[in-house]
Amino acid sequence: MKFLLVTDLDHTLVGDDEATQVLNQRLHSKRSQICLVYSTGRSHASTCELIAQKQLLEPDYLIAGVGSEIYQNGALDLDWAEYLSQDWDKMAIASLAKQFSQLKSQSLKEQNPWKISYCLEPTAENSSTLQELQQKLTQSRLAAQIIFSSNRDVDILPHTSNKGNALTYLQKRLQIPSEATLVCGDSGNDISMFEQDVRGVIVANALSELLDWHREYGTENHYLAGSDCAWGIMEGMAYFWEF
Repeated sequence: MKFLLVTDLDHTLVGDDEATQVLNQRLHSKRSQICLVYSTGRSHASTCELIAQKQLLEPDYLIAGVGSEIYQNGALDLDWAEYLSQDWDKMAIASLAKQFSQLKSQSLKEQNPWKISYCLEPTAENSSTLQELQQKLTQSRLAAQIIFSSNRDVDILPHTSNKGNALTYLQKRLQIPSEATLVCGDSGNDISMFEQDVRGVIVANALSELLDWHREYGTENHYLAGSDCAWGIMEGMAYFWEF
């Protein structure tokens, strides 16, 4: 049976170059046993740049744009794209979001057909913005969800799309059971992965948004590592899989 390792990139797999290298070597030696998936908020192009820059192993699959795209060998998964396109009205949602001047649009390269991305400065006045935006989306019957992470990134996605749903889609496709699936992350956009019926490793340098979630909803399936970044991933692999 293959093991499925799904890891976030920034501040999880990547962030401590020595740790990344050690984990890379370890994964390389067990490559035939592991199906490797990178799950990131980055765009596909930005992820490819990072993989080259940090000399990461080539993944079997890439979940990009907070779960809004899935790639295999550089090719977009069209079944997933079609699934997300149902009930998704990007133009109407973008138009509604324009009513909120606090939301600053991220660069064009961070947008894709199934994701609208903004920045929101974390201030007291802005704390209710996302609640109001979600209410307006619901009232307008626009099927979308808002994911807030890293204390400033706001991603609006189809209601069927997030890292967790993309992970479950791949799990079913690959027929890898929950006990053989390990997810790793550090921020709010990783929460949906930890909400699935899988094992999970939260690295020690995780942001408060994920640590708060873990305090409230964490179970014995979630391991809070004592080490940062890729060291924490290795800790979790040893804890759950004895790797």
